[in-house]
Amino acid sequence: MSSFFQPTYWLTMQPPEVGGLLGSIVFGLFVIVLILGIIGRIVVDRRGGDRYKREIGSRICALLVTMGVLGVVLFFFSFERIQLFGARFWYPTWIIATAVWTFFLVRYVKRDVPAKRAREESLREQGKYLPRQHRH
Repeated sequence: MSSFFQPTYWLTMQPPEVGGLLGSIVFGLFVIVLILGIIGRIVVDRRGGDRYKREIGSRICALLVTMGVLGVVLFFFSFERIQLFGARFWYPTWIIATAVWTFFLVRYVKRDVPAKRAREESLREQGKYLPRQHRH
């Protein structure tokens, strides 16, 4: 276990051993992430509602589907013992990429969506006082 925290363990081109219980758990995690993304996409497409909620749901689903597919492909390369594409350093890269994407997603939800809603509301308030085109 002490070699697990050494950089030489992660920065080798040798693919990890993905057989056994731990490999099944990792593969199951990747498949669950992919399935949640697909189910989420179906639910987001069928539900109406607020366009910002749909946009947030769409972005979450894109994250889940993309990372699920990348995870399954990474697992396949590791399972087939392909040197470069199945290397160990891709697993921490996958985790870091997921964390960064999640950070930007949370920032969008916390900062950008309220600003867009406030702007939309102010434009709606201004629109009350502007003349409308007459339909003939």
